[in-house]
Amino acid sequence: MSKTKSKVPLKTKLIVILLPMGIGLVSAMFVKYKVLLPVAIPNSYMEPSLKKGDTAYFNRFYRKSQLGIGDVVIATSPLDPNSTFIARIIGKRGDSISIQKRMVFRNGTILDPTMFPEPSTQSIALIPAGKTEHDDMNPVTVPEKHFFLLADNRELGVDSRTLGTIQESQIIAVMW
Repeated sequence: MSKTKSKVPLKTKLIVILLPMGIGLVSAMFVKYKVLLPVAIPNSYMEPSLKKGDTAYFNRFYRKSQLGIGDVVIATSPLDPNSTFIARIIGKRGDSISIQKRMVFRNGTILDPTMFPEPSTQSIALIPAGKTEHDDMNPVTVPEKHFFLLADNRELGVDSRTLGTIQESQIIAVMW
């Protein structure tokens, strides 16, 4: 007996091939533009962790309760809702944050200095104009539903030292 070939209509072939491709394409686009947030680093505020010109990927879907000390986030500036910045979470609600002689203290305990990587080469002056030798900051208590954010490159960075504590609703995404 010979095998008979059943002829599959072209429409069925196209559906079998194009439907999974279409679903895959739509899923990839959703993840790329709604879940992942690729960001080209525009400045040196987070160097050496994130270098100017690099691309970092941030997750838009996260639980605020899972944000921890050391997480790098994108937040909306409280001064300008159209402006965002990248910084590291240093304090959560109830924490007391202070800076003494360039050392960051959380609840009276010094933070691990490796949280702020030092650049291998120093291309900027150690103490820029307008900064003090010690970079001191009086203690600040982080209110409920707020975070204290600090840039890795504290000499150049814009963070909670100048903007104040950041509301959790102003945090847009967390770095993967």
